[in-house]
Amino acid sequence: MLSENKSHENVTFRDIQQALYELANHVVKGNLKHEQASNVLSDVIEFRDDMSSILADVFCILDIETSCLEEKSKRDHFTQLVLACLYLVSDTVLKERLDPETLESLGLIKQSQQFNQKSVKIKTKLFYKQQKFNLLREENEGYAKLIAELGQDLSGNITSDLILENIKSLIGCFNLDPNRVLDIILEVYECRPEYDEFFVPLIESYMYMCEPQTLCHILGFKFKFYQEPNGETPSSLYRVAAVLLQHNLIDLEDLYVHLLPVDNAILEEHKREIVEAKQIVRKLTMVVLSSEKTEEKEKEKDKEEEKTEKPPDNQKLGLLEALLKVGDWQHAQSIMDQMPPFYATSHKPIAIALCQLVHVTVEPLYRR
Repeated sequence: MLSENKSHENVTFRDIQQALYELANHVVKGNLKHEQASNVLSDVIEFRDDMSSILADVFCILDIETSCLEEKSKRDHFTQLVLACLYLVSDTVLKERLDPETLESLGLIKQSQQFNQKSVKIKTKLFYKQQKFNLLREENEGYAKLIAELGQDLSGNITSDLILENIKSLIGCFNLDPNRVLDIILEVYECRPEYDEFFVPLIESYMYMCEPQTLCHILGFKFKFYQEPNGETPSSLYRVAAVLLQHNLIDLEDLYVHLLPVDNAILEEHKREIVEAKQIVRKLTMVVLSSEKTEEKEKEKDKEEEKTEKPPDNQKLGLLEALLKVGDWQHAQSIMDQMPPFYATSHKPIAIALCQLVHVTVEPLYRR
């Protein structure tokens, strides 16, 4: 059909896309072999300069459609067709259009999970890192007024809707960066944790003006700031993240990739602690005759090691503790499931927070 109409000028982009879709759909349904379809596509690929891009769009649509089907054979036919057409469409274009799991099955990427994590980090650097030229066109007076709006006495008739309208006016009047404004809102929220009922609706309403992932990326950027050597993430940031998770303003999976240490490092640490614990038990079973001076030296040595060795900041445990404190057991359990058994509860702050949550949950039963 395309070769016959090649000389006609009235062939539109939609006609070509429809023809390619019908051809590929016949392969998916099993009415046409993928080798035959590949030969046809190789003949018409020079029909237009953007034919490879159109074909990638068709593959994207079929990728979504076949992933929802229960029939595995149609999904297999689709992957075979894409594999047969890899020489017609570049890997870069396919990585832009197809689902990560599909790319993994095609062998274009190694692991879909790592691909997702890498793409999230790249987007954070590209879209949410403050550009220097923005500082030249933004007016400091606008940020001063913004902080004054958020830091005022919130009692009386002041509502989140009223403050939001004032924030919109400041953004338009002083040409403020919306992402930076959201960052300042989170900063003020950290300093005023007692006003959950005000800041949570404010952030929720403000997010209608931003992309869905903006809030999570800004929070991830904040956590990354404290990942420097000897850095310590403040408890206020953990609490803000926990409250936003509790109100479903961000997804745990999106925020989890920004936190350190990685799961593999936690697993290695857990194995090392188990080995050290077994060594301590083995030493306790041995009878050692030592003088009092030797014992005193060992005690002093242990004290010096405790002073010099500072455990690294585990942001995942910090977020877990904050989730338990705000009573969000669902997200807390999701984090604990990612860790080795009993790893989280072996840390004293987590154990205390979990006991407090159990106490608060069970206490109403005794009042009946």
